[in-house]
Parts: sequence; structure tokens; C-alpha cells
Amino acid sequence: MFGDKIAGFIGSPVMQIIGSSNAARRPEIGRAVGAWTSAESDTIDLVTSALQWPETIANLRENGRIAVTFARPADYVSYQLKGQATIRPAESHEVERSSQYIVAMVSTQMRLGLLPELIMPVLSNRDPMLITMRVASVFVQTPGSHAGERIWSTTP
Repeated sequence: MFGDKIAGFIGSPVMQIIGSSNAARRPEIGRAVGAWTSAESDTIDLVTSALQWPETIANLRENGRIAVTFARPADYVSYQLKGQATIRPAESHEVERSSQYIVAMVSTQMRLGLLPELIMPVLSNRDPMLITMRVASVFVQTPGSHAGERIWSTTP
């Protein structure tokens, strides 16, 4: 497991940016709206909107390659996790977790001075899909001298 610190960070109200690519390696981004780790493995579950991010969904179905950046909006402390993903429709309890994340994220960003009408368009769980990501490596992405530093990996 990649550690309690990273797991706690992922489960907090942080921005969740999904990076994927198609067979030609053309990049695509999407957003997740809720993420959590499994205590007994190196996996993360994320909810995303197939309606809002159809290319991301198509890429993950096609090849499973994924990179997710988690960034705290107050100070941009950030981590990027890379690995392989599987995808399926989200179940009701997973959608509920996603809805709780959306409320927490809107509240967090409003405290930073953003208006809800600027926040809400990218935080959708319509047509919810669950991405299960098997994490292969974790990198610091916080701007500064350690950006890009690998801090955990399944391989030495």
C-alpha cells in the first residue's frame, strides 16, 4: 500500500484530474468526483461522469492506461498516481460517496472565493461510472524542487 498519508489526501476534498490516452497516444483529460482507497490493496476507486467525459471513458475501456492528479485547491499540494484501470457503472452507494465529495468540494472552493456557478459545471456524476485503478506508482506534483519525484512504486 502507498501509505495512509496519500490515502487520506486522496479521500479529502481535492481536485481529481484523470489523464488517459487513446491507441494513438492522443491525451484526454476528465474529472473524477470522489475517490477512496482500499485499505488492503493498492487500488483506488473513483467516480466519473460518462456523460461529461465520454472520451476518457472510451480510452479507459480501450487500454486502461490512467494517471490521476490529486491537488488541494488551497495550496496546490499535489500527487499524481499512475496505473491501470477497469471501469463499470457505479452502484448507488458509490454514487452517494460521490455526491458527498461534490458537496465538500463546492464548500471548499467557495471558502476560497469561487462562485458555485463556476465550480458546478465540472463536478458532475451524471451517468456515473466507477473506475478502479491499480496503482503502480505515486509522484509528488506539488510545484517546487520535488515535483516529479517518485515516492512509491510497485517495482523497485
